[in-house]
Amino acid sequence: MLTENKHVSVLFADVCDSTALLQHSDPEEARNYLGKALNQLAEAVETYGGTVSQLLGDGLVALFGAPLAQEDHALRACLAALKMQRATVPGHDVQGVASPTLRIGINSGEVLVGVVGQYDWSHYGADGKTIHLASRLEKMAPPGGILVSAATQRLVAQQIETRSVGTRQIRGLDEPIELHEVVVETESSAAAPLTRKQRWAPLVGREDSLRILAGDLEVVRKGGMRTIGLCGDAGIGKSRLVADWTAALASEGMDVCVSQARGYASTRAYSAAADLIASLVGLVQMNVTDVRQSARQALIEGWPAEGAEHLAAASDLLGLAAPDQAWLALNPVQRRRRIGEALLWLVRRRARSGPFVLVLEDVFLADRESRRLFEALLPKLQELPVLVCVSYRPDFEHQWRQAPWFVERMIEPLHDGQMLRLARALLGDDPSVLGVMNELVARADGNPFFLEQLVITLIDDGSLEGTPGAYRLQRPLGELRVPGSIAAVIGARTDRLPEAAKSALEAAAVLGDPITRDLIATMQAVDIARAEELLALCVASGLLSCPEQTSLSLEPQAFAFRHALVRDVVLGVLTRSRLKALHRQAFLALHAQPGAADADAAPVLAHHSFKGEEWEQAAKFAIKSMARAISHSANQEALQLFEKGIQAARRVDGAPTAQALELALRLEAIGAMMALGQIDDIFSNMERAEAIAVQLNDQRARAAVSTETAVFLWMRGRFEQGLRYASQGLEAARLAQRRHMTMAAHQTRLMHLHALGRYAEAAVEGNVLLSEYGPELSAHYVQPGWAAIPIINLYAFHASTLWRLGDSEAGSAFCAKAYEILSNIDHPYSRLLVDTVQSQMWIENDELDRAERMMRVDLQQCLTHNVPTMLSVCMGVLGSALARNGKAAEAVPMLERGFADRIYEAAGPYGRTFMRVSLGVAYRKLRRLDDAIAVGRKAVEQAAEEYGHQTEALYELAETLRHAGDQAGAEAHFKRVALAAERLGMPHYQRRAAAALADWRKDGHAA
Repeated sequence: MLTENKHVSVLFADVCDSTALLQHSDPEEARNYLGKALNQLAEAVETYGGTVSQLLGDGLVALFGAPLAQEDHALRACLAALKMQRATVPGHDVQGVASPTLRIGINSGEVLVGVVGQYDWSHYGADGKTIHLASRLEKMAPPGGILVSAATQRLVAQQIETRSVGTRQIRGLDEPIELHEVVVETESSAAAPLTRKQRWAPLVGREDSLRILAGDLEVVRKGGMRTIGLCGDAGIGKSRLVADWTAALASEGMDVCVSQARGYASTRAYSAAADLIASLVGLVQMNVTDVRQSARQALIEGWPAEGAEHLAAASDLLGLAAPDQAWLALNPVQRRRRIGEALLWLVRRRARSGPFVLVLEDVFLADRESRRLFEALLPKLQELPVLVCVSYRPDFEHQWRQAPWFVERMIEPLHDGQMLRLARALLGDDPSVLGVMNELVARADGNPFFLEQLVITLIDDGSLEGTPGAYRLQRPLGELRVPGSIAAVIGARTDRLPEAAKSALEAAAVLGDPITRDLIATMQAVDIARAEELLALCVASGLLSCPEQTSLSLEPQAFAFRHALVRDVVLGVLTRSRLKALHRQAFLALHAQPGAADADAAPVLAHHSFKGEEWEQAAKFAIKSMARAISHSANQEALQLFEKGIQAARRVDGAPTAQALELALRLEAIGAMMALGQIDDIFSNMERAEAIAVQLNDQRARAAVSTETAVFLWMRGRFEQGLRYASQGLEAARLAQRRHMTMAAHQTRLMHLHALGRYAEAAVEGNVLLSEYGPELSAHYVQPGWAAIPIINLYAFHASTLWRLGDSEAGSAFCAKAYEILSNIDHPYSRLLVDTVQSQMWIENDELDRAERMMRVDLQQCLTHNVPTMLSVCMGVLGSALARNGKAAEAVPMLERGFADRIYEAAGPYGRTFMRVSLGVAYRKLRRLDDAIAVGRKAVEQAAEEYGHQTEALYELAETLRHAGDQAGAEAHFKRVALAAERLGMPHYQRRAAAALADWRKDGHAA
């Protein structure tokens, strides 16, 4: 038997002061007495479907919900405890010993269960905090009492009467816990949970179902019989619909009888039939074992003479009196027939006075004999004005489906709007909970019970505080764990599967999407037909779904979990070793599939290889997954993969292999770090990469490290030094004979030359790339260490270079080529790069509206796609467009806010220069000339090695000085602009500076 995690209830029972109790008995009498006492305890456990895990001399440990999961495990444990407390040891008075007094403790939660030990002393046991707390509760319980944790009380609150005893500090636990005591002396019953059900919120989304039920009732009012099958998944709301519907009918005077089958009684023959008879004769509020003598006598004395022949059957099932000899003489078949006749007579008698509604809830839980009785009973009611309503789950098999008097009504999941209404009714409208609602609704996926239990879980863990319908969120919502109540419901269904089908379901849970018979067959080492058979069993149990597939489809048939929480629960029971094995199987199965080498397959393969501890494969697929993520601008995802990849690489056997993998991961990560502006991380990452490259003595590694170091220095504004590293990278790449590396080194040189304002050299570098590296540039993906698609990066920087050299037409042509590629590729960073170049050209050509529209969109795209390195550039270009387009009053607060938030830090000096020059222009437009001069001087100073940008800053400062009336200062700065523009080959600024100086001379100033 496999070890697994299960949600269970643990019961510890102990005979109080057994030594003192038996102090006057000889050893044989003591042993006999304790043996009988333990037998009584074990019988109570077995009566309610529990498992005795250990005998402790004068007590025992019992598990409910293991080895087979039970959705009502807490209720079973409490009922077993009540039976123990109410029992007496046979013959104790003859021995002169008092009846034993018990202490009982019960706790519910997750435990690790399985076979403990070996050989003769092995037993089915459990371990975990849940067990130890149950043991503590037993020791704290008063003699004759049953002490339960809040976790248990929550699960039985609607069926078992308890009283709070406050919070207690438990040895070994950090926080005190809330405790409750089960009321032992009560005469109320757990057999009628509907009488105790609390309703947190109104019935939502079932208006159509209620209208349909009303129509079914009209058929009965006209004299016909009808049976309705309410079919729906666990928690979908069948019981709530029945409760509201029958309550409304009863308030209108309709005769209604409701009976509910109980899972814990499903092993007792005729238990469901007995409950139905009790309901029909008016004993619905009492457990049949708790009917007092007066009630028994009254029922017998008041039994109608016309049905005298049915009293014996009712009496036997209800325990009204000892059976007579005639009844005992009947064989089982005869008894079943007589019980069926008694049921039919009781229904006919209720239907005499008019239409009668009979509800059999959860009929799928009924014992086998009772189900046979019900199947035989229903056809015999056809001439009666009876509306029979039976509720069950989709996997329940019955014989009524084709009957003309039967109709099935599916209770479907609620849609999102209805679930939001329910969530508001549960939580209220406090602003703090509004954001939580959507997450809860998505997690519950149309199941109202699941939604309620998720809310209860948040209340229990302190996330929510308040009262029903008026809660407040007290702390940020963490990961939503699966409530024990939901886990128990789902676990009970999975445990009913054959072992092989359950194993296939576990494989499917680990596999995720897609779940196909081919993959399950490979993981389970069975043939396709067997895999299909096992998956079909999971579908029939309502755990998986299988969408209909057309005969023309070439894709393998895919399965899916009926509800996301089903998968969570199945995964939750698996131990670490079992999860590791299944993830390894999933990796091997997926790796063998066609298309496993595709980039889109890499993230799933990385996930399974990491979880399956296939470390070398995990590191390799982490690298591929990072490249894919960066190509989609999912840079945070890429860095998460990087962290996992590093963990995997460090576990790889063999230092050279491990180092090579770590180096590849670090080089790939730089592109994501660059896009996110993580300057310090890039620096530390490069230091480690360079150390590994030296250890490996690998020219390829050295080329990659030199080139990436150059990229890092470009971000830091150290362009001269970066150009030297780019040249070293180019030389190393040539020695390594790696063309993609030489292409990357040329790109890096282009970027540095552009930043330094050496535009003529940059143009040559761009032309080399265009003429010599066509094949390398034709692959439209992001290379390791890059944030942009290489061909787009080239087109953007080449366009900017040509424009600054005075060829705007050629620059626009390269932007157009970039947009043609981007029309088929979604890569936000690359598009933002081209957009900023195109917008600057539009601004120069006074196409300000076009530039403004584009940059407004791009500024939002930076936030939407988390591209902080382009945020300051986009804001600077937008600010320039606004300031020149008569909207300086809008540009100034935007740019000032950007500086206050220091958004330029992610992009390095490039973005800061754009922002500062634009802010100076905006100040000038608003006639804030002192501010404009101060900002302009700062822009010139901080441009440092950005000689082209410094020329632009000088020109705008000169214009500001001219507007301020500082003619001498303006002349000096225009002259500096003219000299710099001539040296750098920037004809646009040469012309503008020359025109400004000519105007100055025209005004009468000397040359």
